[in-house]
Amino acid sequence: MLNAQSLILNKPHSDYHNITAYQKAKTLAKQVISLSDQLPKNRAYDAIYLQLVRSSTSIGANLVEGYGRNNSREYRQFLGIARGSSLESEYWLELVQETTNINTKALLDINTEIIKLLTTTIKNLRIHT
Repeated sequence: MLNAQSLILNKPHSDYHNITAYQKAKTLAKQVISLSDQLPKNRAYDAIYLQLVRSSTSIGANLVEGYGRNNSREYRQFLGIARGSSLESEYWLELVQETTNINTKALLDINTEIIKLLTTTIKNLRIHT
């Protein structure tokens, strides 16, 4: 796996696929999407599900968009947005776990790893830019 910081300059457009945070974000998004059939069928959970899908899919999307930017400052900004989306996803996953019989611990664990990876990368980019 490649470190996001090492890919910031002189990078082919597809190298983001090798970034661990991207891979974990995509895994999280796919698993969140599959939650649909498990959630209670009512308006409240429909809204929670849509927010959770939006926030979890935004993590990887922002990482990729930032990766495609021309400089590390913009990349860092998009990583910050991705981190915010990851924290939002944590909220929705906790809410689902606390109000249903669905165990979201595995998803929360993946999300925690993503938050740590993004935080470390953001800090490293601040030091090196």
